[in-house]
Formats: sequence, structure tokens, C-alpha cells
Amino acid sequence: MSRSLEKPHDLSWRLPAVIALRLALLVLAVVAAGCGGAGPSPVPSGGGTPGPTSGPAFTPGELRLRLVDLLGPRWWCDPDSYPVGRDELQSALARWSEIMASDTFGAVVDRLGFTLGQDFDPREQLAVYRLWKPAAAIPFEVVPSGDAFRFDYLAQPVGGAAEGVHTIGIIDTAGRITIESRTAEGEPICPICLVSGSLIDTPSVSLPVDRLRAGDAVWTLDGSGRRVTATVIAVGGMTAPSTHRVIRIELADGRTLTASPGHPLADGRTLAELTTGDLVDGSAVVSLSWLPYAAGRTFDILVSGETGVYFVDGIPTASTIRPAAVVPGG
Repeated sequence: MSRSLEKPHDLSWRLPAVIALRLALLVLAVVAAGCGGAGPSPVPSGGGTPGPTSGPAFTPGELRLRLVDLLGPRWWCDPDSYPVGRDELQSALARWSEIMASDTFGAVVDRLGFTLGQDFDPREQLAVYRLWKPAAAIPFEVVPSGDAFRFDYLAQPVGGAAEGVHTIGIIDTAGRITIESRTAEGEPICPICLVSGSLIDTPSVSLPVDRLRAGDAVWTLDGSGRRVTATVIAVGGMTAPSTHRVIRIELADGRTLTASPGHPLADGRTLAELTTGDLVDGSAVVSLSWLPYAAGRTFDILVSGETGVYFVDGIPTASTIRPAAVVPGG
């Protein structure tokens, strides 16, 4: 569930030729911008946007699209593909107000040749949504100077490669990019775990999941469905992106559970599959809320016993951890 990012900064020798060429061209563009003072920097061959000019500063939305153009299609946890497939048009319609209010909407509308303020039909809304969602979700952090953004970007593999290119750097409002690190990286692992602070039932007191350690005692179910004592085998955790959203379910008897949409219950259903009125451990779901998650990491545990089930606020829950993904101690 967690993967180290501590890799050498220069792994171009491991990258396919196409990726290495793309990065080399990007580096040349950055170097040229630095050596040329305030002049425009060239765009790598095949880039879809013009180079920086002395005109008005780019908007954050335009800068996000520029990163996609320069670095390649983004490799990310698409909310319409993960954890279960969703209808993109329905997502576009449901999130339309959010899309129009974002700093990326104007840039996407302009890129597609539409006009701000027009009446968008469903086909046009879908086109906007498909371009908007990967760009708007790029992590941007304003640097102290206020005229640039630090970004974190994983590009899809090209040329049959198994790994993409993970780039961390700064893009200023003129569109110039400074690369801070560049590594080869595999497919992103999408968070499917519990939120920090989720209370796990133990034979003594309920404990936050992020305080549990291997060897701690917790409740589980045996093969006949009886509650018995088990031992925590491992604790796992992974960093959630700043755009991550979680689901909070509340049952009629007052029990609650908040976790990533793909986290499974003991019966195999994920939170994203639930609807109001569904029964969970004999109690009906009375509310389902999608919430932003800014706590940084999500957590899970792996327990001993026949079923591997553990309890969050009395709700029987399954683990997402597999031995190869375990991070000892969380």
C-alpha cells in the first residue's frame, strides 16, 4: 500500500528512448529559458502549446494544461475508473458547478474552442470534464514568491514501457519549468484505506488505526461468525493525493465508518457500492457522504485468524493489505 519515492534523481539510463528523448528536450527547454534571461523558452518537439512570451502571465489552469502538453498524459487515480467504473457523463453533470468554479475551467473551455458563458449541452460538458479532471487534480503549491507553483506529476509510460516518469518541479507564471527531481516510477497505487483516527475495536479499548502496531490484540470473526481475539500482523499506510475523497457511512444504529471509496466491508462490498437503505451488519445505511480528505495518509491493518475481519466502530471490515504491500509499523 506504500511505495518509496527515494530513487536516484537521474534514471534516464533506465528509461525507454522515447521517454528519455522527451525529458532531454524538456531539460533543454528549461536550460534555454534560464540562459536566455526573460526571453521565451522553446517547447519540446510535438508540444501542443506555444512557448512562454512576454505577454500576460498564464493562469493556473493554463499552466496545468501546459504541464500535460510538455510531460505527457497524466498517470493518476481517475475517480471514474477507481475503485469501480462510473459513467463519466453522470460524473460531469454531478460535478458541473465544481468544474465551473475551478481555476482550470476557463483554460479548458478555451482549449476546446468553446465560449465562457455559453449553454453547454451534455456532449460538451463531457468533453470539458474529460480534459478538466486530470489537469485540475495536479497538485499545485504556491511558492513563497507567489509567481510560481511547485508541481508533482506522474506521466503515463510511452513506447511500451512499464514505468512512467515522475517529475517534481516548479512552473512559473511565464510557463518556464525548473525540474527538481525526475524518476522512473510504476503505476500509482490508489488509496483504498481507512482515514486517520478510525477507531478499531480491541478486547480492551478502541484504538485509532494509526496507533496500532504488529502484535496488538483486536477483535475478529472466526469461521462460524463468532467474535474472537486476533493479533495484528501488520499495519499499512499510504499517502493520499490532495484531491482524494472519502466516503462516510452512517448506520441506523449509530455506527459510522469513513474510508476510501474502494475499501471493502467484511462481505466484500466496497463503500462506493453502497446506497441508502442497504443493510450493513444488520443495520440500514441512513446516510452516505463524500468528503475531501486532507490528513495526508490512509491506513489499514492485517489481522490473524480464519477470516481476516476486523471491526471499525463495530462495523466488520476486510483488509486491503497484501504481504508485498505491507509497511511495517504503518
